[in-house]
Amino acid sequence: MEQPHPMGSPRTRPDAVGPHAGPAAEDAETAAAGRRDGRADQRRPGRGIGPEATGGTAAGDLPPVVVAGGGIVGTAVAFVLQRSVPVVLVEEGDFPGLGETRDAVGILKASVGHPVLDAFAQCTWAFAVAQHRHPRSPLRLTFARLDGHPGRAAFVDHLLLLDAMYLAARRAGLRLLTRTRVMAPVLAGDRVTGVRVARAGGGPQATRPAADRPAGHPVEGWDDVVPASALVLAPGPRPESLAMDGLPRGFASRFVPVKDVVIPFRLPATVETPPAVFTRRSLIWRFALGIEARTLLAAARLEGDWSPPSFDELVALVEDLVERFDLTGEAQLDRVRTLIDLRGPDGLPFVGAVAPWGGARGLFVAAGFGLEGLSTALGAAHAIAAAVLADLADRRLIPGR
Repeated sequence: MEQPHPMGSPRTRPDAVGPHAGPAAEDAETAAAGRRDGRADQRRPGRGIGPEATGGTAAGDLPPVVVAGGGIVGTAVAFVLQRSVPVVLVEEGDFPGLGETRDAVGILKASVGHPVLDAFAQCTWAFAVAQHRHPRSPLRLTFARLDGHPGRAAFVDHLLLLDAMYLAARRAGLRLLTRTRVMAPVLAGDRVTGVRVARAGGGPQATRPAADRPAGHPVEGWDDVVPASALVLAPGPRPESLAMDGLPRGFASRFVPVKDVVIPFRLPATVETPPAVFTRRSLIWRFALGIEARTLLAAARLEGDWSPPSFDELVALVEDLVERFDLTGEAQLDRVRTLIDLRGPDGLPFVGAVAPWGGARGLFVAAGFGLEGLSTALGAAHAIAAAVLADLADRRLIPGR
């Protein structure tokens, strides 16, 4: 099998495989296992917006960059930015990775078929390969052919990949605020100066400790303004987040719902299933062999809505597969799942500042990955981070880069 390509520039190398890789690796494995069992990580509760939430910087220093969304993309953005500036990661659930990221199939690709996305994917691929090669990292890749090219795809525990970035960012000072929703940016003129957040969901864990609450706020139902030097929205499949104040008029309408209907096929024992991913045999169908023994995963990528297919629609999809590809095997309709996302303008994600499009300055968006967020997350994060840091340098809040 062809060896994966070597590591990229130092900015693509993971902090998570440094001197602290052992403890971090163990934490990553435990955190991912807990999420698979439906448990939140209780060792790292959400932190409030107090002096600590600025990533450990001294009082009076730069307000944090707030990253809204703890999926694979938002976590990657926090991971990259925390190397240079204080960051607060805001997650609506109990822990990063508990939303749509948790349901991902776990296929990593070194290329996804477009020059911009391929550059993004190369960065994520380099990080994952470094984790795979490190003896103390729990993350291991099963390399696969990608459309006939050896070693250009891999099957991965995507929660371990997310945890590797998250835990490295935590060691660098990242603060996590859980069960919290970003409602809107706070603007001074057309510039982001803060973020309004509110409690998301009920229960005692949704209430911040008294020491972390601003004076005068009640214990339940708090609503705060977080000082911020910039806001990055990484909402995943949440179009309402792309319609908040500060975004260009009609911005959300530029994104289209997209879904993968994933149908497992149980193959005969005589069929060999070497690890392979196929993306170019059909306009809508994508296939993966080798994730499960004797199983072909067939995914129909459809646009327009997120509703799960009806039984009749599933039967029609299976008939199309059997007739078009002459499949032999049994469709496991009781194991069908539907994965959802947004596709960005012209089929590409929106990654960057919204100010050039009439939005607020200091507001950035990473959305519309069209179910390719796992492969492209870290490269997109570097692009967003470069834009944020350039904005802060232009305002002389950080040294020029």
